[in-house]
Amino acid sequence: MGKPVTGFPHLGFNMNSSKDIRGPNRLRGKLIQAASLGLVMLGLAACSSLSSIYMPSFSLNSAPLDLDLSARPDTAQIVYGKRPLVVSIARFADARATPNSEKIGDISSAVNDMLGTELHLRDVAGTVTTAMQNQLRASGLQVVANTDPLAANADFALSGRVKEFSMDIAGRDYVAIAVETTAHDARGGVLWSGLVTEKADRFAGVTGNSRKTITNYLGLALAKVTGKTRDAIGEAIMQAKPELFDHVASARKTTPGVTVLAAPPEPEPARPAVQTSGTASGRLTLATTPSRAKVYLADVYYGLTPLALELEAGIYTLNLKLDGFKTVTEKVSVRKGETTELETRFDK
Repeated sequence: MGKPVTGFPHLGFNMNSSKDIRGPNRLRGKLIQAASLGLVMLGLAACSSLSSIYMPSFSLNSAPLDLDLSARPDTAQIVYGKRPLVVSIARFADARATPNSEKIGDISSAVNDMLGTELHLRDVAGTVTTAMQNQLRASGLQVVANTDPLAANADFALSGRVKEFSMDIAGRDYVAIAVETTAHDARGGVLWSGLVTEKADRFAGVTGNSRKTITNYLGLALAKVTGKTRDAIGEAIMQAKPELFDHVASARKTTPGVTVLAAPPEPEPARPAVQTSGTASGRLTLATTPSRAKVYLADVYYGLTPLALELEAGIYTLNLKLDGFKTVTEKVSVRKGETTELETRFDK
């Protein structure tokens, strides 16, 4: 009893003693725990590496992209009107081959933090409309939706169609956007219509793609399209209505990616005077209640009230129009070197 067992190397404990058995048992337990922990760590490492492995048979698709639609025009792209200019904009129509679809492309190459085989964007037409609104606001124009009551008295109106909006992730990334936009004056005449396109491709680089790099690249392409549209419309309304602006920039002949479908109209002919009594001019100021009434002189549109005009001396017949009210017709006399004031109130 208590004598070491022969045939075993001496390990410093007695095999017949229950007290001495605890040491090797404790050692074996620690070895088993260490081995188990190692297997768990290997398993976790294997799972984490799956995000960089493209699995085309995986059926789930990642969440839709969220684009940055802010606009940052430079100083030269700001529109300076003699008064605040209002533009109404209608929601752009989705004229793609698959309208109202959230799918904008396919993923056939690894994306570090996205799973799935399709690229999605919610409400493509609404996204383009919002981006266009932001561009116009940033350029100094007041923008209202065409459903807003203020749209009835807007200086200009915009509408458009999204004809293409896609991005495919592969060995190279391909993006294609095409938006057709039309600008109208207050009377419904077309000031400008054009198709602006952006087609580009890139290699994502050795680090590969991520949701952020994809979102940034697509957002940049959309900003180019809406920015070029903003510039073309700004130039068109300046050329067509120079009297509304402090400075009228020269129109560019061509812009890469812009196909003009309808150019600005020719400048309006000289405004006629009725029963003139000389070549000297006078001043006519007009005010209405409510304001922002359309002023027509000899069937030529002059602007919205309140309005001040320099006219040749003579007698004029004015038509003042405001949606929801009866048209007001007034005959006024403009005298040489004097100011004639006219104030009127509309009746329902």
